[in-house]
Amino acid sequence: MFKRKIIALIAVALMAITAIAVFTACRPTMAVEDVSIAIINANGESILEIDARGYESNSVLDILIANNESLDIPTAQLDSGFITTIAGITAVWNDEEQWWWQFDINGTMSPVGIRDARVENGAKITFTLVAGGEF
Repeated sequence: MFKRKIIALIAVALMAITAIAVFTACRPTMAVEDVSIAIINANGESILEIDARGYESNSVLDILIANNESLDIPTAQLDSGFITTIAGITAVWNDEEQWWWQFDINGTMSPVGIRDARVENGAKITFTLVAGGEF
């Protein structure tokens, strides 16, 4: 009896994971007219703000690529979807200190990475340099 409950629980969990993956993968790409990007340093100061219009895609990755002349994100990081350097500032992760770029859409931390994230018109994409333990 206990084994059946465990198997049923695993099956439900797998179905939920599959549904989330399908939903995320199937979100349509659409044009967005107005999106802003903000880069915030570790002191909470805005170091770069981009207000741009007319994107053919609502993919955060595509929007970052379109603005990379200003953002200065290494191409290899855009290709991998794992960003550690923005505007010449590289996050650090070692035994002595941990810093990373936190990625928010409209003030809410994104539940997916830049490859899968989509935005709507008027969205604000924010990258904030965060020190370890400061969520």
